[in-house]
Amino acid sequence: MKEVVKVSSLTKIYGDRVKVGPISLTIRENEVFGLVGPNGSGKTTTLRAVLGLLRPTSGEVKVFGLSPFAVPQKVNHRIGYSPEIPVFPPFFSAEKLLKTTCVMKGITGKAADQQVKQILELTGLVNHSHRKVGNFSKGMIQRLSIGQALVGDPPLLVLDEPMLGVDPVGRAHIRDVLVELKKQGKTILFSSHELYEVERLSDRIGMIYLGRTVLEEDVGKLRTSKKAVAVTLSRPVEKILLSALQEIEGVSEIIADGTTLKITWEGNMDPREKIAEKIVASGRGLLEMRMVERSLEDIFIAKVKEGVDG
Repeated sequence: MKEVVKVSSLTKIYGDRVKVGPISLTIRENEVFGLVGPNGSGKTTTLRAVLGLLRPTSGEVKVFGLSPFAVPQKVNHRIGYSPEIPVFPPFFSAEKLLKTTCVMKGITGKAADQQVKQILELTGLVNHSHRKVGNFSKGMIQRLSIGQALVGDPPLLVLDEPMLGVDPVGRAHIRDVLVELKKQGKTILFSSHELYEVERLSDRIGMIYLGRTVLEEDVGKLRTSKKAVAVTLSRPVEKILLSALQEIEGVSEIIADGTTLKITWEGNMDPREKIAEKIVASGRGLLEMRMVERSLEDIFIAKVKEGVDG
């Protein structure tokens, strides 16, 4: 699949001590790529480098095979950008804002009218097209920002925290917009610390922690690469049992909380029978054992722990 964005060993040093990187990511054509990590991890730095707004201290960024710093005009017209905190003139209407953006991009006449109409329909703002932006909700502002990014029909969208501060209804609207844009063939790179939304929307994800890439993988593969069971006991877990379970071949992670366990394993061997034997032998009382799917949050926390331990 064709590469749209390639970030290689990007590093940025702020002042004397604050360092972001190395960060390496690849975003492919017609995929939704979620960039996740806690605040301050380097997500915005990465997006700004892709946009050519922030030159890295070292490393390389390519967008459509070109450097956004060497030939910005050739790159910029192919990118639509929605910032983390969009700010619009409060006295503008949604329609006027989009038409003004069209003019700034050299789109006029019937072509501009048609594009504005399509964007308002896509973002669900048709019934609010003449309403002043200053009266918009947070979710409506974010949808309008995505709409503005669509002016000129760019093949790549870069969205910085598009669901930040948006209520559940607003998030659902934005989610629908992004799903439709993917159907239209757009490539979408978006950042978020809302892991649940990233998991629902993304084809692939990149995890950044403490300023460096800790994982880049297909969401589907992440879910199936490690299997897990949730176990309920009749009596609280003891250290002796935990030690015995950790000795089972393939077991990679055990999370204990009172009378519950979450046990993750890797490889082709299924250790559930041995897990049950160890629990019964311990006298803790096995009440339930069921397969569970690892969430993106589980995976991220595990990666964070690996980083801390390392």
